[in-house]
Amino acid sequence: MFVFYVISNNKPLYSFEDNSDYVYDVMWSPTHPALFACVDGVGHLDLWNLNNETEVPTASVTVEGSPALNRVRWAHSGREVAVGDSEGQVHIYDIGEQISVPRQDEWTRFVLTLTEINENREDVEELAAQRLAA
Repeated sequence: MFVFYVISNNKPLYSFEDNSDYVYDVMWSPTHPALFACVDGVGHLDLWNLNNETEVPTASVTVEGSPALNRVRWAHSGREVAVGDSEGQVHIYDIGEQISVPRQDEWTRFVLTLTEINENREDVEELAAQRLAA
């Protein structure tokens, strides 16, 4: 599980709970506003496009042998991802254009996605406060 924080008030904005092991590294795409990659201790590389889905990754791959992946870096083009593992190897993955190349409206969609996530968080906080008061 990993959590994004709102910088202004240090409250969690959203937590992602799809991983079954420690997440060791996360990095936003340099070209796509809603796309990020993360790696974990059981060899998973996950790509998340928050404009499409916030509950499960858009794409996922497990490195052969399932070594712990502890680093992820995007190429400047946003079309390749390099991941480093606990055995000292680096694996490079080509990210297909359908995932890596943002559509023209991605920034607008991402603003709406963040607004929706924030509104859902506020609803959950309000419900929790009501339960505590009862």
